[in-house]
Amino acid sequence: MQLTEPGSAPRPDGEVRLVALSARPTLPPRVRSLLEGVLALAGGLLERSLALTLNEHEQQLFKLAEKAHSSNEQHAVFESLREVKRGRADVAPRFMLFLESALAQLDGKPEAAASAPPRRFQELALVETRDLEEHIALQEISAKAEIRHSQALYALGHRFGVMAGAPALDAERLPLGPQQICAALRYATACLGIALEHRLLLYRQFDRVALAEAGALFSAVNDYLIEKRILPHLQLAPGRGSVATPPQSPANAANTPPPAGARPAPPRGASGSRTAQPEDTRDSELFHTLRELLAGRRQHLAPVPAAAGTLSSYVATGEDLQAVLGSLQARPAAPMILGGRVVQRNIAHLRQDLLNQLRQFTPDGRPPRLTEVDADTLDLVGMLFDFIAKDVRPTGATQSLLTKLQVPVLRVALRDKSFFTRRGHPARQLLNAIAETGQYWIDETEGEADRVLVEKMQLVVDRVSNEFDGRDELFDELLTDLSRHMGTLARKAEVSERRHVDAAKGRERLDIARERATQAVAARLQDKKVNRLVRSLLEQAWTDVLALTILRQGEESEVYRRRLGVVEQLVAGQETGSPALRHDIEQGLGQVGFHAEEVQEMLQQILGGGPPRDDSSATRTELALKLKSKTRLGEEPAAEAPPVASAIGGPAAGAAEAAAETAPLSAEERQMLERLKTLPYGTWFEFVLNQQGDTVRRKLSWFSTLTGRCLFVNQRGARTEERSMQQLARDLVRKQVRIVSEERESLIDRAWHAIVGTLRNFAGKPPAAQTDAG
Repeated sequence: MQLTEPGSAPRPDGEVRLVALSARPTLPPRVRSLLEGVLALAGGLLERSLALTLNEHEQQLFKLAEKAHSSNEQHAVFESLREVKRGRADVAPRFMLFLESALAQLDGKPEAAASAPPRRFQELALVETRDLEEHIALQEISAKAEIRHSQALYALGHRFGVMAGAPALDAERLPLGPQQICAALRYATACLGIALEHRLLLYRQFDRVALAEAGALFSAVNDYLIEKRILPHLQLAPGRGSVATPPQSPANAANTPPPAGARPAPPRGASGSRTAQPEDTRDSELFHTLRELLAGRRQHLAPVPAAAGTLSSYVATGEDLQAVLGSLQARPAAPMILGGRVVQRNIAHLRQDLLNQLRQFTPDGRPPRLTEVDADTLDLVGMLFDFIAKDVRPTGATQSLLTKLQVPVLRVALRDKSFFTRRGHPARQLLNAIAETGQYWIDETEGEADRVLVEKMQLVVDRVSNEFDGRDELFDELLTDLSRHMGTLARKAEVSERRHVDAAKGRERLDIARERATQAVAARLQDKKVNRLVRSLLEQAWTDVLALTILRQGEESEVYRRRLGVVEQLVAGQETGSPALRHDIEQGLGQVGFHAEEVQEMLQQILGGGPPRDDSSATRTELALKLKSKTRLGEEPAAEAPPVASAIGGPAAGAAEAAAETAPLSAEERQMLERLKTLPYGTWFEFVLNQQGDTVRRKLSWFSTLTGRCLFVNQRGARTEERSMQQLARDLVRKQVRIVSEERESLIDRAWHAIVGTLRNFAGKPPAAQTDAG
């Protein structure tokens, strides 16, 4: 395969020769390793976007079928829909194979490019209208993406140029650029035999779902290459400026000194001892600004001059603090009992324990005192843990884990002030992972926590408490271990969620088919006098038989027409039915879960000889009641129904809401309903559970604009409830449910922003100041 011009990927029918990374022995080992890492990173993001695109495309095709003006148009849409369902499993593998081939052919050869004659004009050739329209559509999509993400692509071009040993690559030559992604999409979807207009619709949906957010992919790849020391100090001027660092090869990228004034990027896993590493000037300035804001807060809360006795106190050194904290770290962080309530220890308690321990080492019995820098560090760490505690259950497992991390985190912060300002600090990332995992995966307001996950997190925290001695490598190791475990859980959750979504879609299709079957039976029963047993059979069990037939064979099939004929014969009173009629009834009822004995009993009463068949027959009445009480096809028994998030007021309020389900929506509720229809799958909601304001997070995995049904799952992908979009709109207006805005920052980053904002308020500084902790 050759890297082709934008949007013009060759047709896959024997004309594309894909190359795997393993088939390129000429690639340097380091470059091969980097490309494999880039492929794995991009695969996780792009495959998910591709799945969302196909899901939305199926929904759009279904809507087009409903709005079709003719049966031929509807048939064409359903043909495309069947093709998408049939071939969607092949799309993602083909997509990734194309991208891998593009990465495998990253072999910049500037001398070949220089010797090639310039091409002023493209070669002319006859092009089919279909290919031309696809090419134009993909070209427009990729051009928009290049404009939208020009900065990230510019940086990516320089880094891929380093790996290729060539000048910076243009966006059209980037193996992961928008044009190659569009070419991969065209190659991947060529296995779907769908109409041109439906294919163009698929491209537009991919643009809206995937390429609009492709900046996250490009940023992630840039961050990955920075971690691997590929142009870590690349400086971009505003817009598309020049770089301050020339391209480097992977072999010497790590040995090139940073440009003047550039902020050095400390490697992950660096030693906790910073004596051999110069302190980051920008980190020092940010921490100094934090201290100034903290002093303003302290002055606002307690504007009292320092006591004179502090002059004779002993100022604890950094070594003293580390020694005392090391001994406190080895002790269990037992909770305290205040006012008859169990209270977890916080940084204020830790400060008191620290000062008490320091008294044993102070000379001449002088009281210990912390330096202003160390005191401010304790205050900032305390504010950080207080912010995290707001979203954590006080009696949950996460709170005890965070309490155990207080001493190690404080030791890191006292030794290395970049903990406050560097987002990639290993201790900061591990603290964030523990807090977010506990908040979203363990401390759920309802349900039991995952015992295996709790044990895993306890093991990680215990290792920090027992083994941390100032080395950051431990945080890196434990973070990698926890991330690998969480990745496994996330994949399991995705599989579980997909299974529930497929089941919900199947139930929707069954409901639609049952509605059509019900209408067909009702039309044939209209104004007809039929005894109770036959009516119950047709309206209950045989309606399910017809619905199942619609799903399997379709309404145009011979089987469906024959089973409709059964309805007409029974309604017409042909109760001495032929063997063919008896066979059709036996076969149909057997498919919807009736036992042979039950079927024969009904046939004896309907088709066989015996007493006159009228409603006075007790046996017939019992059979009719049994038919009505039998679980319908696709329905769940009441005991197995998923739990429903209760609104404020308990069961009585839930009954009132069920009664009000059919009430017309208000203007505000109708507006909210229209907004719900535009939300993407995967949007998170918070449901209020009780009058105390306890909430639980649920993800909207799927909804249907046809039936109005919504499916919610929890963090583990387990189905929690199904409710109507109308009821959800009512709850949103009543503030019993709220839409959770997408968090683009980590919990720790949000904590620092909130802390800085609070400190600015005390200091009287405007919020638009440029200070940013991390």
